[in-house]
Amino acid sequence: MLNRPARRGFGRPPRRTPSRGRGRIGGRRRGYAEAEMFDPLYPAVMDHYAAPRRSVAGPLARAAARGYIRWVAASPDTRGLGTGLAALYPAGHLAHEYAAGDWLLLGAFAPPAALAAWVATYKTHGSPRYSGAIAAIAAGVPTWFATAAVTGITNLPTLLGYTATASAAWSAYTWSDVLKERRRFAEAQAKWETIAGLAGLEGSRLLRTERTRTGVKFKIDLGVEGPTASRLERGDLAEQIARCYGIGADAVRITSNRKNARIAWISIQLVDLWHQEIPHPAVADPASAPAKGSRSILDGPFILGIDPETGDDLELVVYDDGGARHVEIVATNGGAKTNTLSNIVQQGAECYDVLTIVIDLGKGVITTLWRGHLHEAAGVGEEAKAVEILDWIDTIVDERAIACAGGTHQPTAEAPAVLLAIDEQDTATGFHSAIADRVKPVLDKVHRRGRSGGVVGITAKQRNVVQHTGTKEGSANTFTKIVGRVSDTREMAKAVPDWETLGCPDMSTYGSGAAGVVLLVKQGGTWQAGRTRALYDPKQVQALADAYGPADAHLEPHIAESLPGYTDRHPIHATMSARKQAERPADPATGRGGEQATGAPAEPAPGTAAGTGDRPDGRDRGWGFDPGDEAAVEEAAKGLVERLDEFIAETVPPPEQATSLEDLTAAREQIEHATVPEPIVRAVTDFLAERGPKGARRDELVTLLKLGKSRAAEHLGALRRDRIITSAGNGKAARYYLPDHTPDDHAA
Repeated sequence: MLNRPARRGFGRPPRRTPSRGRGRIGGRRRGYAEAEMFDPLYPAVMDHYAAPRRSVAGPLARAAARGYIRWVAASPDTRGLGTGLAALYPAGHLAHEYAAGDWLLLGAFAPPAALAAWVATYKTHGSPRYSGAIAAIAAGVPTWFATAAVTGITNLPTLLGYTATASAAWSAYTWSDVLKERRRFAEAQAKWETIAGLAGLEGSRLLRTERTRTGVKFKIDLGVEGPTASRLERGDLAEQIARCYGIGADAVRITSNRKNARIAWISIQLVDLWHQEIPHPAVADPASAPAKGSRSILDGPFILGIDPETGDDLELVVYDDGGARHVEIVATNGGAKTNTLSNIVQQGAECYDVLTIVIDLGKGVITTLWRGHLHEAAGVGEEAKAVEILDWIDTIVDERAIACAGGTHQPTAEAPAVLLAIDEQDTATGFHSAIADRVKPVLDKVHRRGRSGGVVGITAKQRNVVQHTGTKEGSANTFTKIVGRVSDTREMAKAVPDWETLGCPDMSTYGSGAAGVVLLVKQGGTWQAGRTRALYDPKQVQALADAYGPADAHLEPHIAESLPGYTDRHPIHATMSARKQAERPADPATGRGGEQATGAPAEPAPGTAAGTGDRPDGRDRGWGFDPGDEAAVEEAAKGLVERLDEFIAETVPPPEQATSLEDLTAAREQIEHATVPEPIVRAVTDFLAERGPKGARRDELVTLLKLGKSRAAEHLGALRRDRIITSAGNGKAARYYLPDHTPDDHAA
């Protein structure tokens, strides 16, 4: 061998000594150089001392297990259930081996398991489909163990039956509505995370996703450290989100939650809101539309159009239990003023207790279109007539204030609400109007006192500036502001000064230029935006007005008589009016009927004879008929005797035996020392608060409390003693009120 044996242990490779010369073996003093040679025993020796090799099956199995767990964790609802059902089949062999004789006991666990699963899941989700699937799966586990204990698992029928049943249970659970909603929310969450990353809202959290008629709506929790919702509204977040979806910036709207500063709503419009015109049912389908006089103005708000984003109606409140609600309309030329006014007039035509009066000295559009239905109208060049109409309105407000004695006028066909609409207001109250000094005082009175007098003030103008309105009373007392298209953001701020704070859309850009797009802002800051119903065709509108014809309602006779020149255009049929008022049933809310229910005076004016008023001939028709006409008197008195007999018959008869003084004293002491339970106090006060100034009769409160008359009387007496409630009147006519609603002349 040419190599020397290793010096340090057997099998160690020899140390290599570099040679001094290139290509030379050996040196001057050494006979040969160390050359590397292969040692045939080295591999065998190294294999003997090396560690034993590990099997690759273990790492592969662990990697597969980790991968499967990650796969299941990605969708634990469906994949976890499938894994459990697959593992449950071989577990049935244990029941066959060790509990073959107890199969009945195993199956007995199925009903309670199903009931527990149903109750737990239905209470949380409220979904019968989801709870039914969970209950079936819970009952299927003990049922399978009972079946496997008898049949075993090593036969084909059992395998096929288990496979079919497990597949059906898995499908029912997977495609239940709760699981579908979870998947939709997960998709929305993933989409929102993408949007949030691009828009700089990484710390936000998606709370809810709502599908709208035109797109999607996100409810976002901005967190404590994130930007505020108002800051996002003013920033470029809408533009960033619009870039993510590839839509216009005006299709994204960001609004804050008024109850929680951390919450913001982001509405994304993916469908064009304004591509379809809203047809008016009275024009498109007159047969199914409500007829003239088919409702009362108190039955609900007027419907002007539709909010295309939510599908809700655009509701305009012009009259409610609190009285008349004034309306202010602001829009530039072609900004939907005329169409909005036409919708208001049309809705008033459906009410049997409304008279509509329109003044338009600028263009006379509404007065021309609706002349066939309007009670009174003053158009271009009719300033004198406009002043005359406003003088009538001034008298109506004063007369009804006297008749109502501090209350609120309740419209009827014999005492209707009056809709006073003034279009192109600058021509009536503006700086350049020749009759502004006559119009402004009356219009201010309507805005201040027309609410209780049953006169609704509706004004329409191009700009909400004092140069056009002449006064600020309208804006201060308006219940609803309607804004159509305006020229720019500055005009929007003049129409609704706090529109940005309220989250309203900018009507200078909102609506994509579509006709009839308006914004309704009510007192309190609530608002709606949508499109009014189409009443653009003048011929169709005129035909509709002619079809409706004049309103059947009429003013109170005593008020109509006091209006100069009114009866020349609107004659009052005195005998008919008196008969209608005499035949009117008593008002269940006030217990009054006849003339007093309409607001007519019950007593003659001081210094005049009964029924003569201030006429020198003593034949005033304040009662609705001429006292000197025997036929008219006989006609008015027809049926009066029968009504008196009915009233006497309804009178409560006296008791057969008088109540002793001791019993009265004991009853009074019982009332004085009685303690009313808190639920009864709450029920009575809530009911009276809902009734307001109308109050409630004793029998209504007895029915509400579901107690005996004597027991209910004790509680009511104790509540009156403690001044929690008050009453007015006696006997069957007594009514109960909260202290704030007690009539001044009957306070207990």
